[in-house]
Amino acid sequence: RRWVQRRHFLDLMAATNLLPGPNSTQMTMHIGYVQKGSLGVWGAGWAFVLPAAIITLGVTWAYVELRALPAMDAIFYGIQPVVLAIIITAMVRLAPSAADDLKTRGVFVTALAMGLLGVDELLVLALGALAGFVLYQWQPWRGLGGGTCLLASALPWMSITPMPRPGGELVGQVGWLFLKFGVTLFGSGYLLVAYLQADLVDRYGLLSTPQLIEAIVIGEMTPGPLFTVSTAVGYFLAGLPGAVVATVAIFFPSFFLAVLLGRWMPAIKRSAVASAILRGLTAAVVGVMLAVAIVIGRRVVVDVPTGVLAAAALAALLRTRVSAIALIPVGALLGYLWVTFIT
Repeated sequence: RRWVQRRHFLDLMAATNLLPGPNSTQMTMHIGYVQKGSLGVWGAGWAFVLPAAIITLGVTWAYVELRALPAMDAIFYGIQPVVLAIIITAMVRLAPSAADDLKTRGVFVTALAMGLLGVDELLVLALGALAGFVLYQWQPWRGLGGGTCLLASALPWMSITPMPRPGGELVGQVGWLFLKFGVTLFGSGYLLVAYLQADLVDRYGLLSTPQLIEAIVIGEMTPGPLFTVSTAVGYFLAGLPGAVVATVAIFFPSFFLAVLLGRWMPAIKRSAVASAILRGLTAAVVGVMLAVAIVIGRRVVVDVPTGVLAAAALAALLRTRVSAIALIPVGALLGYLWVTFIT
C-alpha cells in the first residue's frame, strides 16, 4: 500500500528496539500515526491487538473447562519440555548478535549470574543498560555532557525503582503487575516469561510454573503478538476481568510510546547514547532469559523421558525449519502415549 517508505520502515524497526513493549505492536501503531496521527495510533493498535486477545481468551476459556480431564496431565507432561526448548531456541538465536564482543559477553555472563542468584530482573536489565552506556559511550572528560545524557537515558527506567508489593483485590494486583511489565519490558517477547516467572511464580506465588507453561502454549498456538500470553495469565488468575485488565495494562503504555516515537524517531535514530544503552540492555536480556530457562528447566525436566524430549525438540528447532507450533502437538501426543500406555 506504500503507506511508509522502505527507509522509514527500516528506521522504525531499529527505533522500536529502543522502547519497552511489543515491537510488532508498536510498529503497527506508528504506521497508524503516520496515516492518521494520534487517532491512528489507537485505531491501528487495538485493531492489531484485539483479535489476537479475543482468540486467546476463547482458547483459554476452553482450556480451563477441559483442564480437569485426566488426559490433560499426560498431554502437558509432553508439552512442557517442548516449551522449554522453544524458550532456549529464542535465546540461542538472539545470543550471537546480543553478545558480539568481549564487553557484551561480560554483560551477558554477569546478567546470567545475577539472574541465577535471584537478583530482581528489572535491576539486572537496568544495570545492563548502564553498563552499555559506560562501556561504549561514557567519556569522563566531557564533564556534565556525559552525565546529562546518562540522566536523560535513565528516565524510562524510573519505573523500576523499588515498588510496594501489590495489595488489595486480585484484579488490582494483576493490573499493577502487567502495567509494570508493559513499561519496562525490552527486547524479545520471551523476556515476558522471565517477568512472569520472577513476579507471579517466585515472588508473589500467584501462579505455578506448570500454569505459566500452559499460558505460553496458548500464546504460541494463537495468532498475534506473544504478549497476548498476558490474556491467558490474567484469565487464570482472575477470570474474565483479570484477562481484560492484564491485556489492557500490558499494551496501554505502548500507545503513548508510539506517539513519542513518531515525534522523536529522528533523534532516537541518531543517538549514539541510545545505541550504546541498547547493546548492554540486549546482552542483559539474553542473560536473564537463560537464567529463567535454567530455573524452568529444573522444574520441567523431571526424568529421562522429559529430558530426551526437550533435547530432541531443541535439536529439531535449531537444525531444521520445523515451526514451534508444529512441535507442540507432537509433544502432546508423545506425552499422552508415554503416560497412558508405558508408565
